[in-house]
Amino acid sequence: MPRPTIGLALGGGGARGAAHIGVLQILDSENIPIDRIAGTSAGAIIGAMYSASLDTQWVEKRFREFLDSGALDKLEKRSLLADRSPDTLFSQVAKKVKDHYVIMMGLNRVSLLKKDKMAEALSFLIPVDSFEALKIPMHIIATDLQSTESVVYSSGDILEAIVQSSTIPGFIEPTISNEQMLVDGGVSMPIPVPVLQPMVDIKIAVDISRRDLDELKDPNMIDIMKRSETITSLALKSKLSLEADILIRPNVLGLHWSEFDQFDLLLENGQKATKDALNDIKKLIQKRSGWKHKFHQWLNPITRV
Repeated sequence: MPRPTIGLALGGGGARGAAHIGVLQILDSENIPIDRIAGTSAGAIIGAMYSASLDTQWVEKRFREFLDSGALDKLEKRSLLADRSPDTLFSQVAKKVKDHYVIMMGLNRVSLLKKDKMAEALSFLIPVDSFEALKIPMHIIATDLQSTESVVYSSGDILEAIVQSSTIPGFIEPTISNEQMLVDGGVSMPIPVPVLQPMVDIKIAVDISRRDLDELKDPNMIDIMKRSETITSLALKSKLSLEADILIRPNVLGLHWSEFDQFDLLLENGQKATKDALNDIKKLIQKRSGWKHKFHQWLNPITRV
């Protein structure tokens, strides 16, 4: 009896991407095959690591080595964009200084860090040079700020695609190519379910969005702008999630994208959320297996039942 093809859409979220590893580990241990992966930002990184190795334990081990290697020290300015709640008077004063500094920097530069620093750090994680060397077909999403459209990569230089997909606007230098200005795929497609739509029978999406937001207290201009942008992003993610057949949403603890010190808990929460979804996944696989469903899909290619 033919089984349905399964696609996995891994969303962006920086450090919260550790939850993706836990998701993959449970799917792998339950012998749930993944036929195609689409990834944005952190999802592109973890997805490529798994696609290249098919070994979730290696992915976890390599990522731990990455965290211990000091590679993130080269991205130390990431703390400038952290928005943790200040608890002390000193923290509040430091926050005001930081916000003023960011505004002054923003008037004279397009980013805080050069693109090659990101590429150098990420090269530690990706064991292949091209999409063609992957063991599972993969699609990586970036955003063109000029055309406002998503750019989907599925061939060629995979590290370059991942760097573009992970280029946080204003933080990492954008890629200028012809008439394009390419940045983080999360700007236009934070959970890349639409890419999988015409290619697989079942779409599983993993949303690692930060949804538990602290109350705004004594907000300044930057706080208000960032919160407004977050609300818009969450609305887009909710809309994209509706296109998935199965949605896995790990508890990401309300962590900022730069908080890499909670790897273990995020990994466990990814595992737990996937275990909670297993019954639904297995039922859907069974329901969409066999010639009866295939014939129905052939007659009604847009309908998913």
